[in-house]
Amino acid sequence: MKDMARAWIEVNLDAVAANYRAAVKLLRPGSRCMAVVKADGYGLGAVQVALVLQECGCQAFAVTSVEEGLVLREHGVKGIILVLGPSMRTEWTAALSSGLQLSISDQTSVAELDALAGKLGVRAEIHIKLETGMGRTGFPPTEMEKLASRLREAENLAVMGVYTHFARAAQRDRTYTERQYKVFLDATARLASAGVRPQWKHVCNSAAFLDFPDWHLDFVRLGTLLVGHLPGAGFHGRVTLRDPWAVKCRVLSVRRVAKGTCVGYQSTYRTGAETQLAVIPVGYADGFGLEPRLVPQGWVDLLKIIVKNLALMFGVVLGREKVSLCGRTVRVAGKIGMQLTILDVGLDECRPGDEVCLPLRRTSANPRLLRLYLREGRIFAERRLKEGFSRVDQEYPMLRDDPAGMNGKADTAD
Repeated sequence: MKDMARAWIEVNLDAVAANYRAAVKLLRPGSRCMAVVKADGYGLGAVQVALVLQECGCQAFAVTSVEEGLVLREHGVKGIILVLGPSMRTEWTAALSSGLQLSISDQTSVAELDALAGKLGVRAEIHIKLETGMGRTGFPPTEMEKLASRLREAENLAVMGVYTHFARAAQRDRTYTERQYKVFLDATARLASAGVRPQWKHVCNSAAFLDFPDWHLDFVRLGTLLVGHLPGAGFHGRVTLRDPWAVKCRVLSVRRVAKGTCVGYQSTYRTGAETQLAVIPVGYADGFGLEPRLVPQGWVDLLKIIVKNLALMFGVVLGREKVSLCGRTVRVAGKIGMQLTILDVGLDECRPGDEVCLPLRRTSANPRLLRLYLREGRIFAERRLKEGFSRVDQEYPMLRDDPAGMNGKADTAD
């Protein structure tokens, strides 16, 4: 539990449930929420997030890989589980045996999956992925008649859905997004004319869900909203969300230093006055301080990036990470280390064991950090992965062609 942990993450599942309820209130009649719990539930823990959403009435989930889908099934997640990403042939037996729905985005997969499903004596439930402008995977509109011909010949495939993914919805590029949607409608109309009419259509991610309510169709695929994030700054006020994520650690040591003391690698920080330096057991190996490489959103954003990097050349760190120590804000002193980071905490009282709250991106967080799951303000479950030479993703079973080999349990509580 947290009393023994140096660093941990608290996940408030009541907040996840509240976000789900807030989102489904905005659904158009006839549409349902497909909860996207990829990337370990955006770092929160896919199993616990999916289970609490299942309790709330969610009956459909989406993941990126077959591995992720198998983990959900193995831990009691029922209903639809759609694998959004391309899958490998070696994964198909396990996927079909566990009732996962697979995305198909290339012509050769149709006949091969149909043959395997026939051999296993099952119906393979598939979703057709259309390429409308994302440039990643999917059938181009020009291949609809050829695809329809192959699907009509397939005896063991059930075409459950057809979908696409919007590239610029979070940037609120309505022109590009509307163009993608038109391509999607034209392609699905060509499929229908060729005799292929999937049961469901779905196009909306979290951003499009908020901006284009007329496009909710049969499902909306929500991930970002459920874990408490708006898709972008332009969406403020559209829906009220709760943040389920809190990263905490404890101070390891404290020492008093004189003015002008150099701190950290490359001595990029000097104390401006007599102060105290506190060491915390978190660093970039845990995901602290890691930021994605983002494309500048306009000239002002580009100028900020340039100024920040020019300042670094002269040892000036702009936008330095800040944390909360016993309710007061303190700054990181020097460069963030791999597993240890130094804070300039001033002369106010600070002792080893004091609790620190720090910013850490959900998907950057090391999976070995202890996750504590809260309901009604109380910890009811935890997930701790072993250190050492054991596999980091212990809750993910090894894939085998023999579905009987998928029964290994992880040494975790998730």
